Amino acid sequence: MKKFLISVAALLVAVVVIFGAYKLGTSESQKNNNSTSSSSVSKISNNVSSIQESNSSSSVSKKNPENTNQYDPNKTASGVTVDSAMIQKVTQELNEAGLPADTWAPSDIKSIITQASQQGVSAVTYAKENYHQ
Repeated sequence: MKKFLISVAALLVAVVVIFGAYKLGTSESQKNNNSTSSSSVSKISNNVSSIQESNSSSSVSKKNPENTNQYDPNKTASGVTVDSAMIQKVTQELNEAGLPADTWAPSDIKSIITQASQQGVSAVTYAKENYHQ
């Protein structure tokens, strides 16, 4: 019985240590992700602006149409690759719009970006229409 209790206690300590390390790692990761340079922010703004401009124009043909064999889920309709900087920018925009984007996975944000692009709407509009608040 004594060995059993020691084993259970050791297991609990291991779980607590692993959980603490995970939380510490994710908080350090968030700190590193929040330190972006102004040049990358301007590049992201330009990319988002070009996406929104291309989405608002119905005469522009899609470079990444969703219903073809060449469809790439990592690109917008205009062919721009969705990268981590774009995901961070859109996450910030969604948060500013009152959506709980910090609780969503980066893959969810990427999906919002690509689907909004395919539908010709902003990421905020798409998220408000398709994700629960």
